[in-house]
Amino acid sequence: MSKKFQLKNGMKVLFLESHKSPVVSVQMWVKTGSADEKKNEEGISHFIEHLVFKGTRKYGVGEIASTVEGSGGELNAYTSFDQTVFYVTISKQFSDVALDTISEMMGFPTFDPKEIDNEREVVIEEIKRGQDSPGRRASQLLFTNVFKKSPYGIPVIGYDKVVKKVSAKKIREFYQSRYVPSNMFLVIAGDFESKEMKKKIEQMFGSFAPYKLRKVSRIKEPAQKDIRIKVETTKFENTTGYLTWRIPSVKHKDIAALEVLSAILGQGDSSRLMQSLRIKQPLTNSVGSFSYSMQEDGLFAVSFNLEKENLAKAVSALIPEIMRLIEEPPTAGEMQKAITNFASHEIYSLETVDNIARKAGSNEFYYGDHEYYKKYMKQVYTLKPEDIQKVAKKYFKPDTFGLSLMTNMEKKGAEKILKSFAKDLKKSLLTAKIGKTKNKFTPKKFNVKTSSDKNVPQTERIVLSSGATLLIREQKETPYVAMKAAFLGGTRVEKENQTGLTEMFSRNWLSGSKKFSEDDINLRVDEMAAGIGAFGGRNSAGLSMDYLAPFEDRMVEVFADSLLAPQFPESILEREKVIIKNQIKSRNDNPAQICILNFMKEIFKGHPYARDVMGTEQTVSGITSADLKGYYAKTAHAKNLTFSVVGDVNKAKWVDLLEGITKQLPKGEKITNSFQADPIKESKHLFQELKKEQSHIIVGYRGLTLSDPERYTLEVIQSILSGQGGRLFLELRDKNSLAYSVSPMHMEGIECGYFGGYIGCSPEKSEKAIQMLKAEFKKLSEAKVGKEELTRAQRYLIGRHDIELQRKSTICNAVLFDDIYGLDFKESLDVADKYFAVQAEDIRTLAQKIFSQPAVVSIVGPTDVK
Repeated sequence: MSKKFQLKNGMKVLFLESHKSPVVSVQMWVKTGSADEKKNEEGISHFIEHLVFKGTRKYGVGEIASTVEGSGGELNAYTSFDQTVFYVTISKQFSDVALDTISEMMGFPTFDPKEIDNEREVVIEEIKRGQDSPGRRASQLLFTNVFKKSPYGIPVIGYDKVVKKVSAKKIREFYQSRYVPSNMFLVIAGDFESKEMKKKIEQMFGSFAPYKLRKVSRIKEPAQKDIRIKVETTKFENTTGYLTWRIPSVKHKDIAALEVLSAILGQGDSSRLMQSLRIKQPLTNSVGSFSYSMQEDGLFAVSFNLEKENLAKAVSALIPEIMRLIEEPPTAGEMQKAITNFASHEIYSLETVDNIARKAGSNEFYYGDHEYYKKYMKQVYTLKPEDIQKVAKKYFKPDTFGLSLMTNMEKKGAEKILKSFAKDLKKSLLTAKIGKTKNKFTPKKFNVKTSSDKNVPQTERIVLSSGATLLIREQKETPYVAMKAAFLGGTRVEKENQTGLTEMFSRNWLSGSKKFSEDDINLRVDEMAAGIGAFGGRNSAGLSMDYLAPFEDRMVEVFADSLLAPQFPESILEREKVIIKNQIKSRNDNPAQICILNFMKEIFKGHPYARDVMGTEQTVSGITSADLKGYYAKTAHAKNLTFSVVGDVNKAKWVDLLEGITKQLPKGEKITNSFQADPIKESKHLFQELKKEQSHIIVGYRGLTLSDPERYTLEVIQSILSGQGGRLFLELRDKNSLAYSVSPMHMEGIECGYFGGYIGCSPEKSEKAIQMLKAEFKKLSEAKVGKEELTRAQRYLIGRHDIELQRKSTICNAVLFDDIYGLDFKESLDVADKYFAVQAEDIRTLAQKIFSQPAVVSIVGPTDVK
């Protein structure tokens, strides 16, 4: 049920009642983004997004986050080109907290000059972090190449020179001119009663000052009249590029056809680009396409990430795929696949209240109609194959495309390749003619109804006659199913000279089975808007699947054959070796990942957990198809197998299905190997030099195991330190401006675990960051946590747990892994009593036990600390 109304001050409000979970999402959409900024204001919208968390007339620094998290809620915000959005997701019993904090942040921020100065440093750290990110750098290069005049060419985060100098007065003036009630709309989705909620909204949001809205006239991007090639040389290992054309804004009649075109060209493993540039030959590490339309403009892009030596071959291979879109009509199967995927998005979006609010908010923002999706799907259903050809011909113009490339290859060499490609593409497009459609296409409409089933779902544990275990939970409020099957094993069954075997096994598991080739699997999964994947980790390996209930039988057919009869063809193994070795070589592009790998190697020395799950170039090169088959034979036993099925399913049907499937496996036994890590007798300091803008630091200690009775106490300790209201954020970020990203981190394993803290900061702040992380750990050892802070930490854990349990995949994972690790399968579903049982003295005792041990400090960055 939905309801829309407007307050007297001009603010619009949208209610979306959904009673499937006792959770509420409150989202404020502000109709201002980075594209509304003038010269010397670049980044002010994003800066304000940070600053409204820093204090209001009612809340001091850190109190907003502490209040929300102390009520079990989550809060955050984001800024885009066109809008800024603030949101709180919380249990319905604390919905007043969400309303109050959003109201205070949006209507009554203080913009204290001291806090503004503190937050400048945080935003500058965020900008530096972006400079170390290949994805963010490549994206910024893309937009600056497409938009030369429009503000869409300016990074949303802005420039550090603006952030350093913008005054408190300027910030307040911008806020008062754009954060105006008539320029905002409030979306509330979830479990509430509209009549009661409306009174609260009028009381909390009706008093916002009706500041005058500053009208913004955005600079329009002129028509592109040339081919633009922009190459940026960097030290990143991988080469990332985009081929782009301008397309219209989000409301244009051609957008539906362009999005179907994009789905056919480059979305999903069965898409044309994935087939030709990644699966049939590994010319790219990843490739895809997207249609991105904004309020004023848009772009269509083909994206690719590859090794520089493959650049010429890869871009050349794009030309026939671009030409096919114009010259050959899409097949009926390709059309239906795209349409089914678009229609299924509606069902998948109903799973959580924040998704419901986000989807409605976006439609309301761009179209003034929160149910615009229905009109959009009517457009999609009317599309014919020739419509896709027409928009391809219309927008893929031969002399007005763009090429942006971020690479570590020599600039002139890269430009030469792109110029040659541009010349060939132009020549081909000039001669392109729309081919005629031979077959008529009538789309099958996708109409799946949601259930009003009010039964409280129960999880059952069934041991099958084969010895396999089934955990099943009938939960029918949406026609969606999450399913997993896992064998114990993982890196624990690898030989030391075969590191990376589990990872390689998981990447090849779905490369073909007895009845289905890899292409068959990819096509069927994409046609049904489903997902199927293999996973492999430190303790287990398995298959996961998610789908909509009407497609169950066809998905189970693929799943069963993949589980029972994987083939591991040598040709696909060789292809995946290339990709994994490329990823290993590009590790330097992810210093945080190197930092954790170095830490794990030391903290778990002597244990399989110390190994890099991806392996080394040498070990990966040595893996054979026989090795993968041997791994499967070693782990794929019925008694070593557990299934978890959650969603719109029939228990009796699944029991029969899995009885039939698992009786085809050898019974075997459950894997019960055991290892011990070497004792850590003294503190260790690890440093790896990497020339980046930031240093990445971990300070950690040996932690607990999965079965340790004190693990709930440890989770409360993590909660005290984490979140925007936690000690690390408050002390290291809010008060000392050391970093944008700081958080506690932990892992519990079968025999050992770790606990510690991570921070990414400027190199000159590293020493202080390490000292402060250790100081915060020491405080927990020396002084009892106060009652209020303890309650906040407990509620934060319970609230986040309840919010996450909206997702069937979360429940599926929780019951599965609890069971295979020998815990009660219901352990993670009902945790409130366990968290509330933790006392302040328990925390101090455990903190003393953990933080009195030798520490392992891992640093990756340009300089070491003294």
